[in-house]
Amino acid sequence: MKATVKGRYEGDKATAAATLALSAAGDLRLRASATDAAFAAGPSLDGLTLTLEKPGSFLLDLKPNNQDVRFQFVNSAVVLDKRVSLTYTHSTSLAPFAPKPAIPAPATSPSAAPPPPPRAAPPPSRTALDLSIAFDPANKVSVSHALGSGGCRVKYTYAHGAGRLTTVEPTFDTAKNAWEFAVARRFDGGDAVRGTYQASTKQLGLEWTRSSSIGGSFKVATTFDLSDQSKAPKLVAESTWNYEI
Repeated sequence: MKATVKGRYEGDKATAAATLALSAAGDLRLRASATDAAFAAGPSLDGLTLTLEKPGSFLLDLKPNNQDVRFQFVNSAVVLDKRVSLTYTHSTSLAPFAPKPAIPAPATSPSAAPPPPPRAAPPPSRTALDLSIAFDPANKVSVSHALGSGGCRVKYTYAHGAGRLTTVEPTFDTAKNAWEFAVARRFDGGDAVRGTYQASTKQLGLEWTRSSSIGGSFKVATTFDLSDQSKAPKLVAESTWNYEI
């Protein structure tokens, strides 16, 4: 069994999350993840996610609190000597929804308790398709489309050098008619840096990650809003620790 503990600090807010994973029959894996919301006001189902996964094949997520379900199916094949991968993701809710009555019933007496509020409508179902084509170890093109969004995201990934230590990723969002850019560099010893820029929002992001040889990592990230330079940069720090139980 493997356990992962993650802590996150963002401004004046600190959060934590924990994950337990174990191998089931064959290649199946079971995973339970919980955020600090599950223990903030005593043990509860808030922030709990249960996952059944077969890596490279399918994934099933269930959130017991609101009964949100996410299905993901992955398949790949070699077409004309190129590796083509397709990912299908569908998210929906199994929670029943009771519509609000048009005319509320009058109270039987002044002291009668008000009726409970109606259950909120579950979030709409969402379906996404992701297609990627690897032309060679250094060049890959990915296309992501959410059904009903009216657009897609096209990303080109280029890994430079024999060790593929430097990665350049320009992305174009057809719905926003805007570009995004990312550059990442890995170093010997477990350090990595990454920079991103979103043209539509003028957000510049910088990130530094260090991986530990004892099974953990530490990340510091900051975001600058170039559209309003009076805003202070947003700073986030994360630490992750992995354990074998």
